[in-house]
Amino acid sequence: MKVVSDAGPLMALAKVGGLDALFQLFPKVLTPPAVHEELVTAGLRLGAPDALLLEGHYRSAQIEIRSPSPMTFRQEELLGNGEEQSIRLAIGERAGWLLVDDFDARRIASARLQEVGLDARVTGTLGIILAACQKKRISRQRALDLVEALSARPDIWISDDLCRRVCEILHAEPNEPASS
Repeated sequence: MKVVSDAGPLMALAKVGGLDALFQLFPKVLTPPAVHEELVTAGLRLGAPDALLLEGHYRSAQIEIRSPSPMTFRQEELLGNGEEQSIRLAIGERAGWLLVDDFDARRIASARLQEVGLDARVTGTLGIILAACQKKRISRQRALDLVEALSARPDIWISDDLCRRVCEILHAEPNEPASS
């Protein structure tokens, strides 16, 4: 199953040491060039430690750059370059999952994917953590620790209310062992 990601989930998971949750679910993640530029090229210029970590995942081919197919978006659909390219790439690759944190971008992505008859799951950082826990790829405690770490970071813009709701879901899950 092909997975395409925008910068937000990769950056957030890298900042909290949570890329294992992603790669436990998906051994390979595709990104468009604009996302690589944002994560690695710009990140390295800024000296961001997560950029160096992500660069290593690109080098190991766990994260791969693919060019999206051309497509136009309506002017009222205000998307960043990475978000737009990620949606186009998900459509062109017929991806099963599209990872994007921005709520408006997820809404637009869902509509665009539906328009082309693609039944892809659109989710963000918290959805990845939750899915990894529900599929027993990470332990509930690991998932809770990651959500708490995300909530504590001032440079990650995921609402505290949403983090609390995900923690409630995790606490309600049956307590079964996971692989990590």
